[in-house]
Amino acid sequence: MSLDVPVLDAHVHLWDPRTTPRIVSPAVKLLGFSDRVLHGVGSRLFPQRDLDFVGRTEHVLSSFLPGHLRLDHASEDVRGFVHVEASWRARDPMRYADETRWLEALCGSELRAIVGNADLAHPRLDALLQAHRSASTRVVGVRDKLAYSHDPKIATWAKSADRMRDPAWRHGYARLGERGLTFDAWMYAPQLRELEALVRDVPGTRVVLDHLGTPIGLGGPDGARVAAAWHEDLARLAQHRHVHAKISGLTMPIVGFGLHTRATPPSASELADLLGPHVEHALRVFGVERCFFASNFPMDKVSAPWATLFDAFAQLTSARTRDERRALFHDNALRFYGVAGVE
Repeated sequence: MSLDVPVLDAHVHLWDPRTTPRIVSPAVKLLGFSDRVLHGVGSRLFPQRDLDFVGRTEHVLSSFLPGHLRLDHASEDVRGFVHVEASWRARDPMRYADETRWLEALCGSELRAIVGNADLAHPRLDALLQAHRSASTRVVGVRDKLAYSHDPKIATWAKSADRMRDPAWRHGYARLGERGLTFDAWMYAPQLRELEALVRDVPGTRVVLDHLGTPIGLGGPDGARVAAAWHEDLARLAQHRHVHAKISGLTMPIVGFGLHTRATPPSASELADLLGPHVEHALRVFGVERCFFASNFPMDKVSAPWATLFDAFAQLTSARTRDERRALFHDNALRFYGVAGVE
């Protein structure tokens, strides 16, 4: 099913472990003389919880650059993408703006906006935000990853469990709104109630929930219970009108559908059946006007090709008006991030 509306891919990560500082860069530089050795030995260097998160290692150990993304996008009318910080490594958090400089040198006009990395509790946060904006006029917001689990078998990305309750962090979060910047909130579904408390207490910063809150285990044996609690918390969060929802990341291995283990990728119809109830719930509680689709590539590439994923989204919205589909695939993301280009 071909899309009949333009697309803005609102959540993409670019990286090159050979030349930029990533957590996997030492392994790639040591073993990268051979892809066979790199992927054979490299995967055994990952802790099991990290392997469970990424599914397979080929995409995180390999570069993913604008040329690779263009090949994925080639089948549809893609008008550009939003880059979301991709765990650039730096001992000094003030160097996170180096990722923005790298993107500005690497990408052309297809890069419509940049969501940069920042430690919101850092005492020199304002200087870092200014460094991001000095590096690129395309910087529109920040992501400071919040995904945390007390379960040692689940990969943790946040610096602490109480990040959203930390007064210094909350002050930095408020500063984003004061400076006209958005916040990409990525966490696991059990943390959604903490996010609801944050957006209730500090309403001046516009927020988009990345990956609908990543419901760990949704595809597992306890999926019905996971879905019920997750849907309830999404509905509570959606009551806050300044919060938006990015429908993305639902095929990541950590969600539990096991798509990355299949000999052949799922069809678009299979994905539509699998994701349909959850996408419809998000559209119902947030409203079409506060949702937009995104790929989360290359993280979700391990489970399905880009064209298959967006074909599934097209199937799920086939009964909606063309204006609604255009909003979900293109215009809403531009409006949220404050990017010119809505026709």
